[in-house]
Amino acid sequence: MSERRTLHPIYILFGLLNTIKGFIPVILIGLVRGKDWSGLAWYWYAGASALAAVILVFSYLEWRRFGFWLEEDRIIIRKGWMFRDEKTIYYGRIHSVNVEQPFIQRILRVAQVKIETPGGNKKADGILPALSLEAANDIQQILRRQASSKAQPADAAALVNAVPESVSAEQQLVVKMNDKPLTQAAPAEPSRKMPAITLNATQLIQAAATSMNFGLVAAFMVGLFSLADDLVNVLLPDHFFENVVKDSASLMTNFILIFVLIVAGIGFAWLLSIVLYVLKYSGFSVKKDGRQISVSYGLLEKKTFVFDPKKVQAVVIKEGLLRQAFGYAEIQLQIVSSDKKEQLMLHPFLKRSAIQQVLNDFVPQVKLPPNAHITGAPKRALLYYVRIELLFTLLVCAAFILFFKAGGLWSLLLVPIVLWWRKSSYNAAGVKLDEGQLTLRNRFVSRTTYLIRRPQIQTMRVNRTIGQQRKKLLTLSVRTMGSPFDYSVKCLDRKDVEPVWHWYSRSQRKT
Repeated sequence: MSERRTLHPIYILFGLLNTIKGFIPVILIGLVRGKDWSGLAWYWYAGASALAAVILVFSYLEWRRFGFWLEEDRIIIRKGWMFRDEKTIYYGRIHSVNVEQPFIQRILRVAQVKIETPGGNKKADGILPALSLEAANDIQQILRRQASSKAQPADAAALVNAVPESVSAEQQLVVKMNDKPLTQAAPAEPSRKMPAITLNATQLIQAAATSMNFGLVAAFMVGLFSLADDLVNVLLPDHFFENVVKDSASLMTNFILIFVLIVAGIGFAWLLSIVLYVLKYSGFSVKKDGRQISVSYGLLEKKTFVFDPKKVQAVVIKEGLLRQAFGYAEIQLQIVSSDKKEQLMLHPFLKRSAIQQVLNDFVPQVKLPPNAHITGAPKRALLYYVRIELLFTLLVCAAFILFFKAGGLWSLLLVPIVLWWRKSSYNAAGVKLDEGQLTLRNRFVSRTTYLIRRPQIQTMRVNRTIGQQRKKLLTLSVRTMGSPFDYSVKCLDRKDVEPVWHWYSRSQRKT
């Protein structure tokens, strides 16, 4: 067995810092209320000190028992002092190796390494929670090279044999572990420039302003209110929000008040989405090094993902309403990750005409077909895109008219807006099958195009209601590894879906 490696000693403080972080709301409330901490009885200080000592002792024992070994074909991770836990991850099963710096790790100038495999669930299969930044990057480089070489041993051997005799030993790349050569690759081509993507400040602000990422805002607000609900009650007077609404209602009609609140809410959410987007994607960069891609971003919480482009499960191209109007889009990648709710960003803001060039540089196995080549939903499907949403809107309008009388008639403006939205969803729906690649396109708010190769499709489903069956309409759904949801397009023509079904159903040998 190779040499045992351990975590950074700063890991001993993690347990104590996480406990303190949990008490931050209580501490803030005490400070706002002007709590005199010096007046506490001695046993409070003794109890807090004893708790901190116990946590530090447990953390020290956990750190002492945590070890990992880099073998020639696998990494072994052992941890736990009361209950022993050992994980063995073979390099050939590694899909990506990520270096992350959550807020606490960034303050302490350490990083954590996450090893993602197809068997990972809510957590990565292998986590090294506290390493120096240099050690984390070194391990990431070793693991990614080993994962690439083990996944394609034949190619690696071919590269070794392809090295000409005229190349000196200093020019040949040799990766060593424990002073043993593991993989030898062909000499690098200095004349060839590896593709890279970076965002300047102007591009980052443009991407943030046009992202309209209200989902990010909603998640932030839920976390904020769950953390600081008691603090808000302390800072603001009793019945503050009720008094604001009452005073506002005395100055304007109920309907105008609701309209103003909606507009103000949307404006605040938009501004907050810009701030959160900049914090998340500040320092965004993408680099290609040989057969590996490295994606890095984050201001407060820095993340670095390294993966093989051949293990990308799907390419997702999103065009928001603002971006589509000006011809811009973003490219996301579906990879195997423990964070299944988030897709990895490849480029957050680029011209649609430049998408194929970026794909050629980083994921050349997929192609973006022109919009004109994607087969849309038939005309008879329009009713199924409109009816439910329109019926719900009419019920809402009826409720407004019943409650606000003549003022509620303004709610009828929602009808053309909903009709436009559902008509645009119908126009965006489409499917194309070409050269072993399935292209699906739909719209909820953003127009989204999915590019999926045949080997990456795990399941495919075709659904229809009784009414759709009479109209010869089908809903097509596919799922890839690492995705928590299906990629689907509803109410496509049966004659357009059947070739896709037969293409997927046939044997892999014929594909």
